[in-house]
Amino acid sequence: MPLSTPDDLLLLIRCPSCGQRFKIGEDLRDRTVECGNCEHRFRIEEDTIVRGRKFYPSDKKRRTLGNFQRVPLPPSDFSIGVQSIQYSAVPDPTVLEPSSPQRVITGIIGVVGLVLIGLLLMFGGSHGGMLDGMVLENRLLMATFTGLMTTAMLVYANPRARGKALAAGITLSSCLISLPFFFVDGSSLPSQRSAETRQAPIESPADRKDGVVQAVAEDPAAVALRNQIGTGPLLAEIAKHANAGGAKHAIGLWLRGLSDSNRFLVRDYVLRMTGADSSSHYYPRDGGDYLLVVTGITQSFNELAALTAVLGETGQLYPELSVIEVRVSPRIFVEQSIEKLSNKESNEFYQMNMSELESIDLERVKRAVQRLAEAEPKLYRSDITRKFIALLGESGIDFKDNLCRALAVWSAEPGPASAAAIKVVNRLVADQKTVPKEIVSLIVKEKNAAVIPILDELWFKNPVPWESLYADLGPMIEAKMIDRFPETQGSIRYSAVRILGRVGGRDSLPALEVAATSNDSELKVLLEQAVAAIHKRLGE
Repeated sequence: MPLSTPDDLLLLIRCPSCGQRFKIGEDLRDRTVECGNCEHRFRIEEDTIVRGRKFYPSDKKRRTLGNFQRVPLPPSDFSIGVQSIQYSAVPDPTVLEPSSPQRVITGIIGVVGLVLIGLLLMFGGSHGGMLDGMVLENRLLMATFTGLMTTAMLVYANPRARGKALAAGITLSSCLISLPFFFVDGSSLPSQRSAETRQAPIESPADRKDGVVQAVAEDPAAVALRNQIGTGPLLAEIAKHANAGGAKHAIGLWLRGLSDSNRFLVRDYVLRMTGADSSSHYYPRDGGDYLLVVTGITQSFNELAALTAVLGETGQLYPELSVIEVRVSPRIFVEQSIEKLSNKESNEFYQMNMSELESIDLERVKRAVQRLAEAEPKLYRSDITRKFIALLGESGIDFKDNLCRALAVWSAEPGPASAAAIKVVNRLVADQKTVPKEIVSLIVKEKNAAVIPILDELWFKNPVPWESLYADLGPMIEAKMIDRFPETQGSIRYSAVRILGRVGGRDSLPALEVAATSNDSELKVLLEQAVAAIHKRLGE
């Protein structure tokens, strides 16, 4: 079958002398030639012609040899009168070639995605889960979309068996779509919620009197509103606190117009202002609304409503449902131009930064505090100082050192700022946390004697960073230092002598004279300097 080529007309010969092989034309047969390698002359005969073993495709038993297409020779003169051979149809190349990596990866992604969504539908509806509060219709929509995508991916990944892939995709999709009907945690149909409402009385704080739940007949409008808000999780938290007893309870915030990107800012603000449990959770509702169940709080219904006024406009109050409606304003999430906020020459600088202090975003508040700490207190001094002190008393703020640095600049009357700082220091010491020097500096600046015991302990543990602040309190620490002096030794005694040299009076001289008997030459020099400073201060 193969067509003749010029190489087929050549003879392969071997030189009898050197063994070098050559290809020559058929016309040189039975003639004498000269070897180009060794110049030996020899005659082209059967002994010098190299014969190779003929190869036929049938000699090799390979399955792949049968896949090559057999192309018939073009008609020629010698084929006239010969019966033509019939060949089989050309096979589809997709049947012969292996599946591409893209198809294999697509099929794997489709199956893995379906499995993950299935696990999410089964276990994501538990309390606090990703699907907690999602209605059945939305779960079915999510399962249907995932099933369609998986089926399309399987069909694309299996070009040789598209029918089987389609059947497998439909089967898997059917199983996925059926999951929301069996795993119903955190999801219920509106009709089911209405039936549950009609079957049993709903407990709310208004229905509880002396620890006994009073069965009341609710107004149909209230029932419809309860179903619209979806207060099931709220009722569960209310019942939990009622059974546990105590002053803690739960209240729901029906947040209208809250975007998904800002909901965590709102939750953090509510938790920070109320001290609620970290288990307080969002539940998405129709129309882009959210129900935030604020649990473990001690504030009253009206107090919580007042705290949420900063979020926007407080809508209707539903005490019988323990729900506060809040229409969140998008403007509270927009920060002013940084050029205007940083321009200290403009009068708007103080007004705009004071407004930033009211933001629910702590990062914006922190930046405003830093800008005001470096500005001269010209306008709104009392208002800004009052806000600084209020922020200093809030929990969850990690920039109280910046607040105290700003208060040292803005506080005009000593007393309130240092009192708030003392509370912060006491909490840090009780929790065995590091006390920032900026907080202590504010207290020392206002000469608040309540810091003496705390500062004395800090100084005694590590005198280097606290010696200067301790001495800045002045003569009021002399008595405490004289009592502490016998316990000191080494570098702590050096520091004590220096402090008494700065603030000590006549009562400090006996303690210093007793220490003068030491053989420490450096200590003797410090004692002489301290005694000389005290005599000079006394005018002696």
